[in-house]
Amino acid sequence: MAQTGSKSPKSGRSRKSESARAKGRESLTRADVIAAGAKLLDAEGVDGVSMRKLAAALGTGVATLYWHVHDKDELLGAILEDAMRDVRVPAAGRWDQRLLELLRSGRRQLRAKPALIQVIWRSGWQLGPETLRVVDAMIGLIGESPTPDDEVADAYYALTTFLFGFVAAEATSPGTARYRGGKGAAAFANLARYRPAADAAGMDRRFEAGIERFVASLRRSRG
Repeated sequence: MAQTGSKSPKSGRSRKSESARAKGRESLTRADVIAAGAKLLDAEGVDGVSMRKLAAALGTGVATLYWHVHDKDELLGAILEDAMRDVRVPAAGRWDQRLLELLRSGRRQLRAKPALIQVIWRSGWQLGPETLRVVDAMIGLIGESPTPDDEVADAYYALTTFLFGFVAAEATSPGTARYRGGKGAAAFANLARYRPAADAAGMDRRFEAGIERFVASLRRSRG
């Protein structure tokens, strides 16, 4: 029979394990976890992010991460919130100019982390306050236009789809050999004449042309 006060090897391992977990919780911050998650998202994409991979990158155990984020969805949401926090809506000025600036700011943030587009679509309306702030501002600016109330939601969806689609196209490395024309393109008259290639140098111009045309259509809207 073991003497009173003695510790079995099993209980000793348990105490040591608990001590290590406590040390990990104290040395890591939520900001550390989110920053490491953002790097993993850049490298692996949404489907490649896992709590196991994140724990390995931070040199800790998976259980330690759960003190900072509940699961992968919360982690991705926090990364998205960090990005959207830097999207600013001009407080003063005409609705159309403010909307253009908002779209430019949104493009800059999403272009830095295009995988966040998938995070947004997957989330539905289960979004954080910073992301909802941007969404609310965009809808509000469209609502200030002559667009009829029953068409505001449709206009918002179309404009958001353009923004997301454009950033997704940029993320596929325009300007590489794949975009310099295929062997069979010359056989098609419209492709040969207009050559709508996604070259990197022209992407800013194309984005500006797209949002300007869209906003111009909102200016012309009538009830």
